Amino acid sequence: MEKQKKQLLVLLVLLILLILAYIGISFYNTSKEEEEAEQAEAETIHVTSLSVSDITEFSYVLDGETLSFTKNGSDWSYDADQSIDIDEDVLETLLEKAADITSTEEVTEYDNLADFGLEEPANVISLTTEEATTTIYVGSENEVTGDYYLMLADGDTIYVVDSTVATGFNKTIEDLTAEPEDTETETPEETETTENAVLEDSTE
Repeated sequence: MEKQKKQLLVLLVLLILLILAYIGISFYNTSKEEEEAEQAEAETIHVTSLSVSDITEFSYVLDGETLSFTKNGSDWSYDADQSIDIDEDVLETLLEKAADITSTEEVTEYDNLADFGLEEPANVISLTTEEATTTIYVGSENEVTGDYYLMLADGDTIYVVDSTVATGFNKTIEDLTAEPEDTETETPEETETTENAVLEDSTE
């Protein structure tokens, strides 16, 4: 009996040690993840930091044409043709690409903007809130990394960003137009059957 008690006590101590070890490892992993997240955040450069809901005007260039939009209340309209029904979800998804741009590298010393495709930008994106207008110049692609060069109109720093902003703004006005709601229509056969049924009922 005494031997069994000792065995149970040993097992209990081992169990407690295992629990403590698990708690210690979990705490270490959590701390490590938080440390890595903080380090990544510290190394991240926020080029733009806007809330999509605050943007009231928006434009970008596609095939040499500037597409501009204005928000009226909660609805967006295409400035060139306000009769077009804009797909709000698609437009706001597009806005998200430019509203929160991050970079992990910046270039502050350079000789020529043309080296980065920024002397004649491939695209010019404009975001307007009640406080200010942010204009973004999109440059050329780094053929080695696949990243793009980007600059703000009111600054001299060139930022290295992923391809999201550069390649994301390829939406035509047709892509941004809401699809008409599907409506059920009767086929000629269904209409004829209905009419025959009505005639039969009236003759009875």
